[in-house]
Amino acid sequence: MRRMTRRRWGSQVLAGVLGYGLAEMMAQCALARGAAMAKARNVLVVYEEGGISQMDSWDPKPFAPVDHRSPFPPISTNVPGIQYSALMPQVAKHADKLAVVRSMTTTKVAGHIEGCLEFFKGYQFNSPTFGISANDYRSHRFPDIGSVVTEVLGSDCKQLPGYVLCPGANLPNLVGNSGFLTAAREPWKLGTKSLGENLADPQWRVRSLDAPPELTGSRMSVRRQLLNELDRSQVKHDAAAETMQRFNQHAYDLLTSPQVKRAFAFKDESPATLDRYGRDHRGMSYLLGRKLIETGVRFVTVTVIQPPELVGRSGTGQPNGAFLNWDHHEGIYVNGPCGGPQAKNNQERYGLPHPVMMPSLDRSLSALLEDMHQRGLLDETLVCFITEMGRTPRINKWQGRDHWARAMSIAFAGAGIEGGQVIGQTDREAGDVISMPYTPYDYAETVYRKLGIATESRLRMADGRQVEFTEGGRAIAELFI
Repeated sequence: MRRMTRRRWGSQVLAGVLGYGLAEMMAQCALARGAAMAKARNVLVVYEEGGISQMDSWDPKPFAPVDHRSPFPPISTNVPGIQYSALMPQVAKHADKLAVVRSMTTTKVAGHIEGCLEFFKGYQFNSPTFGISANDYRSHRFPDIGSVVTEVLGSDCKQLPGYVLCPGANLPNLVGNSGFLTAAREPWKLGTKSLGENLADPQWRVRSLDAPPELTGSRMSVRRQLLNELDRSQVKHDAAAETMQRFNQHAYDLLTSPQVKRAFAFKDESPATLDRYGRDHRGMSYLLGRKLIETGVRFVTVTVIQPPELVGRSGTGQPNGAFLNWDHHEGIYVNGPCGGPQAKNNQERYGLPHPVMMPSLDRSLSALLEDMHQRGLLDETLVCFITEMGRTPRINKWQGRDHWARAMSIAFAGAGIEGGQVIGQTDREAGDVISMPYTPYDYAETVYRKLGIATESRLRMADGRQVEFTEGGRAIAELFI
C-alpha cells in the first residue's frame, strides 16, 4: 500500500531476510538521529469535530458485510495501490503528499470531549497526575501540545500569540488551555461564539482586536509612551512586572500591527484562491490557517463546525435543527428527517450526512494541500488532519454509526514526511486495528519530534517537578523514514 522507493525497498528486503525486528530497529535509529530528522518549523492542525467515519474517508472497506458497508466505493488516488473513499476525489489527487495512519485508536471511553482532550494534550483525559476533577474537563492540568511547543520554541511572529485556534469552536474552546504553564501560553481563541461562527460572513472579524471607540490612534500612542516611561523608571523589575510588560507589548502589537490586520483579512486573496478553498465557513477557516502559518505563527489549529445558515437549516435545539459536526448517530447517508432519538428531542441530527458534508471538506483540504505546496510552506510545516474518534463498523437501527475508539484514521503531510503511504491496517470492517496500532499520545510525540523537541528531556512545573512530554507516547516511526 506504499509507494516503493529505494530506501523503502532496502528496508523491506532487510526485514524479509533478517526479520521485522531489524526494520523496526532501523526506524527507531532514524528517530534517534533527532535534529537531523526534525523538518518542521510550524504546525497546522486541522481538527474536524465529531468523529469522521473511517470507512467513508481514508479507510474504505468494500468487502464489509453488505448491510453495513458504505454505499460509496473506494477510488484510486494518484499513488498506485492506495485508495480513499469516493467521497474524497479531490484529496485523492494529493495522496502523494499524504501519509495516512489507518491504525489509530483513541480513548476507551469513546467520548467526544475525552478524545478531543487526548489529541490536544497527548495525555489521558483521566491521567493519574493531570486528569480532570469533578467531571470538569476544563480542569485538566497538562498543557495543550500547542502551549508546550510555544513554551519550548517560542514563535517567529512576535505580533501574534504562538498558539492560535481559528476560529475556535465547541470542544477545543472547552478543553484548550495552558495547564501548568503560564497564561502567556494559553491558546488564542479567535471565535466569540462556540457554535455558529461564520468566517464567510463579510462582517466577520476578530472582535478581541477591536479597540474601545474612545481609544483613538493618537491616544493609544500617548498611553504606550507613558507605559514605556514607567517601565524605564523602575529600578528593578520583578517577575510579575516583567510578565505584565510583555502582555502590554503584546496587546499593543495586536491592536496596531498592519501585519496582524493582513493576517485576518481575506480581501488580499485572489478570487481564484477564494473559490478554490470555498467561500463558506470551512473554506475560510482552512484559508485562515494557511495565512497564520504564512505570517509565522508557530502552532495553528483549525476548528470547524459549519454554521446552520450555510445549508439552509436552523440551529441546534430548534425544530428540525442541525449541529453541523460529524457526529452521525442517525442517517449517515440519508439527507432528511431520521426519526431517531435526536429527532424526537426536537433536533434533527448532530450532523448532516456524509454525502452532504464531505464535498466541502474534500474541496477545502485539497485546496490547502495544493496551496501550501505551491507556496513552499509544506517544506517546513507539519500538517495534521485529526478527528477525535472513529465510527462503528456496523450501522445502527437509525441508519447511523455510533462512537468507536478501537479504530480510526488520521493523516499527515509536509515537514519531510514521505507522502504516498498508508501506515497500519484494520480488519475488513475497519472495526479493529490488526497492525501498527497508535494512540493520541503517539501522535503528540510525533509532533514534538518533528519540531526537533528533545522529548527525552522533561518539562518543568512551577514547583520544580519534571514531567514527560506525553503519557508514554512513541513517535510514529514510519513518518521519519
